[in-house]
Amino acid sequence: MEDAAAQPDDTARFAEEARAAGLALPSGGRFRTRTVVVAAVVIVALSLTVGYATGWMNLSRSRPSPLALLPGCPPGGITVEVSSEPDLPSSVANAWPSLTSGFSTYTGGCLSVYTLPSGAGFGTLTSLHTDAIVGPELPAPEGKTGLAADTEAVPLVVSPVVVVVNTAGLLPTLSLSASALAGAYLGSVVSWNASPLTATNPGLTSDLNLSVVHLAGPSETNALFSTYLAEHDPAFSSSVGTGVNVTFPVGVVATSDAEVTSLVASTPGRVGYEAADVCPSLPAGLVCASLQAGSSSFVAPSRSTVAAAAALEANSSAAVEGNWANASGVAPWNSSVYPVVETTYALMYRDLGTAYGPQLGLNASKWLVALFFWIASDTTGATSTVATTYGFVVLPTSLAVMAEEADLSVTYLGNWILQPPGAILEGSEGGESGGETGEF
Repeated sequence: MEDAAAQPDDTARFAEEARAAGLALPSGGRFRTRTVVVAAVVIVALSLTVGYATGWMNLSRSRPSPLALLPGCPPGGITVEVSSEPDLPSSVANAWPSLTSGFSTYTGGCLSVYTLPSGAGFGTLTSLHTDAIVGPELPAPEGKTGLAADTEAVPLVVSPVVVVVNTAGLLPTLSLSASALAGAYLGSVVSWNASPLTATNPGLTSDLNLSVVHLAGPSETNALFSTYLAEHDPAFSSSVGTGVNVTFPVGVVATSDAEVTSLVASTPGRVGYEAADVCPSLPAGLVCASLQAGSSSFVAPSRSTVAAAAALEANSSAAVEGNWANASGVAPWNSSVYPVVETTYALMYRDLGTAYGPQLGLNASKWLVALFFWIASDTTGATSTVATTYGFVVLPTSLAVMAEEADLSVTYLGNWILQPPGAILEGSEGGESGGETGEF
């Protein structure tokens, strides 16, 4: 990680960049976006010019990108450290190395992201041995204490919790009700000709045994899947309940999404659940079932149905209030979206300078915040670079803007690191509280 060092004179560097862009600046004084209309116009123009020239800016968005405010690259570049929670969805874990190197390439090769071994997780943040962590249950980590200071959670990626079925001897597509799944995981539905299954799958006559696979805890995927079942099946709610360490009375235990797929593939009629990028590439004979989303509706996992579920989450009171700890990945009944989605977050200390002191310098903090801003903001829109390249579901604009705001709320010794939150919504003018931008 970068040692704290004296920053170059902002005014001189700004003037140099403006001259390079062919802009004339008024003489004297500091250039603050909220004080002088002329300065605001100059800053917006410079951001647009630099963003266009470097490719740092997604021009489909109608506002200047904070990525245009990144500092120059020092000799040797910038290195930050990130660790992951053990239950990071496989789709995110598999893409993470190429995702971070993709951001480095996107911004000129300055940033190197050192990723700690998979599963290093929460403890590395409490001990200040990492600069940020990524994982699904970070806004409300159960039983995890010892944080050095307040944290900020930034939504990055949404993934469906899919139910994978080995259809050998069954129908090629299946629709599963919440009560049928609950019965399977309670051990009361043990054959594919049971009435809760045949009622939603006309033509299903097989008497093949039904067995299940479940994930070992702790796992946010467990919490979401068990919540979906408990909300719609009283017997499951009273006997099993919900949580990251939920105990199922029957089934084979898997330690990862990949092992869920392998175990389901090994036995005809077997069912398992996992967090995936829509429906993952599966061995022949395995399918993702449509899940019950209402009294008479069943929804298959797709990019559109998962994005629609994420849009509902963005409109929830938890998201609007910025309290992601209360966000639910289980959609309201009869909402016609895919009913169970898992959000992966980045978790950082709210003030990086206060938490780390000289261990993490301002420049490194800027690049760290920019990395997560890029992931969240560039997964928005039909031509999203991140979503297209790495196979993620495109975040709805409402959720992406909230993610950007959360990211920009991270400060360094009380000063905004890139630009004030609200600037992405209101142009270049930010609020009065919380200090200046890191650059101007």
